[in-house]
This record gives sequence, C-alpha cells and structure tokens, in this order.
Amino acid sequence: MEYIRMNSRNKRWGEKAQLSVFIILAIMIVIVLFFLFRGRSDIGLMLSKSDSPVDKIQKCIRDSAKDATIKIGSQGGSFDPKNYYLYEDNKVDYLCYTEQYYKACIMQKPLLKQSMEQELKKYLDPKIKDCIDSIKGSLENQGYSVDYKNPESTVQLIPNSILIDTAIELKLSKDSKVQSYKNIKTDIGSRLYEFAMTASSISNWEARYGDSETMMYMFYYPTLKVEKKIRDDGTRIYILSDRESGEKFLFAVRSVALPSGITGK
Repeated sequence: MEYIRMNSRNKRWGEKAQLSVFIILAIMIVIVLFFLFRGRSDIGLMLSKSDSPVDKIQKCIRDSAKDATIKIGSQGGSFDPKNYYLYEDNKVDYLCYTEQYYKACIMQKPLLKQSMEQELKKYLDPKIKDCIDSIKGSLENQGYSVDYKNPESTVQLIPNSILIDTAIELKLSKDSKVQSYKNIKTDIGSRLYEFAMTASSISNWEARYGDSETMMYMFYYPTLKVEKKIRDDGTRIYILSDRESGEKFLFAVRSVALPSGITGK
C-alpha cells in the first residue's frame, strides 16, 4: 500500500512539474511577443495597412511613372525632343542623325539608358512632390503633423522594371508617436530597359552601316516586335513593342538618306 501511495504521489508530482514547464513556456512566449509587437507599435501611428501614407505615396508614384513611360516611349526617350520627326502627332527624337545625303548618321544619345533615367527623374520629382502634398493635406486633416524635405529621386532602368528610390525624410507625428521614412522605394513593371538596349544597338548599326536588320532582334527576343517605317526624306521610324504587354518605344534615325527620286536597295 505504501508503494502505491508513493507511486501516486510521484505521478501527481510529475504532472505538476509538466504543467509548470508548459506555464513557463507560455509566459516566455508572451514576453517575446510583447517585446516584438511593442517595438512595432512604437513605429506605428495607429494607421491600418490600407491607410498607410507610404502605400498611398507609392501608388501615386506608380501612376505618375506609368504615364511617364507612355510619353517617353512615344518620343524616343525624351519628354521635350529638340531634334525630332513628327510622326502621327508625336515628336519622335532622332537617336542617330545626319542632315546630309549619302552620309552615315551620328549617334545623338550614345548613353541612351542613362539619358532616359535622367529624363524620368526630372519628370517625376515634381510629380512625387505633388503626391506628397496631396497626402500631407489629408493627414493633417486627421490631426497629424507632417514634415518632409523636397523629394530627390534616383531612377534605374533594369530588366522588366523601373526602380524609383525617393529620398524624402518624411516624419509623421500624432499623440507623441512618431513615424519616420528616410526613403520610399517604388518599382513598376516596364520594358524600357530592353527598349533602350535594342534602340542603342539599332542606332549603332545605323551609324556604322547606314541601316539595320530588324529580324535578328525578333529572333533572339520572341516577345519583341520591331517595325521600320521609311519616310520620304530618308528618315526611318523604328517602333519597338512588347507582344505581351503592348508597351511601345518609338525613335527616329536618318542615315545614308537618298535624294528624292533615287531608290535604295
């Protein structure tokens, strides 16, 4: 009987010890979660994800960038072309040009990708400021104090995308809580990188040989469509388009142009 009582006590003691272990583990988990979420709450401003000012700013930047890609794509990589051919009411920039007959063209933008990045930056900086000003007014109506410096963006064209990194130093405060953003990073899907690389390659061929072969580009890049429209003055309008997205890029070339009445090969 004594053995049975001892065994029963040991069993109860073991159950209590096991229960204590579970309680200790539970307390440790609660402590870890407390510090984890307290750190997040110190950053937050009681804004739901859908109300996040960064989400709103990013959406506004994306909308402006999408408009920019359409415009810059229709004008040869420039928002304000100086030397252009008017094609279907678009000022299409010459990427390779000579005004003489029988002469190969001279490259106008040997660093086309970098030039387009700078063009996009100049176009987007004031648009991004407008985005922030609009959201700033909305937040101030909700009782927030909003401070930021004038946005300065860097724009990168990479395969299949445009990366926009905006230095802003945005600070939002309400009820002694502060949220800070040094940079806002945004990306949108675009084929501008691929268009810039292809347009540069075609322009180089035009500068060297006075023409280019478009079929090889479509052979290597099945989703790329390349069209060449020859105008009366010897200008060639190249139209690059993505077969899947429909995005387009147009640019002009005038190289080894022939006088009117003389036909080429």
